[in-house]
Amino acid sequence: MKLSFLGLAFFSFLALTVTGCQLYFGDEKGAGDGVCLADGYYVNGEWVSATCPGGGNKCAVEKDCAAGCTCDAATSTCVETGFCSVKEDCAAGFDCDTQRSTCVPVKYSCAGELAPTCTNGAPKCTEGSVPLIQDGCYTDINGDGQFDCMAITECTAAPACEAFQYSSDCSNAACTVVTRGENCRTSTGTTCTDGAPGCICQKYTFERCETKM
Repeated sequence: MKLSFLGLAFFSFLALTVTGCQLYFGDEKGAGDGVCLADGYYVNGEWVSATCPGGGNKCAVEKDCAAGCTCDAATSTCVETGFCSVKEDCAAGFDCDTQRSTCVPVKYSCAGELAPTCTNGAPKCTEGSVPLIQDGCYTDINGDGQFDCMAITECTAAPACEAFQYSSDCSNAACTVVTRGENCRTSTGTTCTDGAPGCICQKYTFERCETKM
């Protein structure tokens, strides 16, 4: 009885201390060539994990899958996508979910359409970049409380003309620049509205970018 109790206690201790990556792939500093690190399973410095821990199981959301795996919406099963510490650890089209150290498919886009329910104002982007959109509204992909932008050169799909915030970005075959005239007067010196016949403005400021009709 004493031996059985001691054995059960020892097994329980192991269950509590062996978790996460160790639970799937073995001791973190095991003898031989197997090493389990925060970003995956390595053998002699090369990632060789060929199976997804808990892979193939049914899922509805990401948390239903083990680290290193994501929930494939098309099949509702966990698929292996790899471990990561930063985005650069993942393949193109994937981001790093740092909470799970897992590469996940990018769900935001430069070219997404805004839903009628999206009432958030667009973030102010730097020249050469546009806001990112996810699920019909601007998105905070970094989790820092600020909506994010992406360089136009990195967009996988062309942004809508309305997404461009600078005249230089709007200048392409599909878009047209809309300006706002300031200090506008007629030839006789009376004030006038920009766009009215004979109205000349001292300064024109970029107002928005529109799709050419």
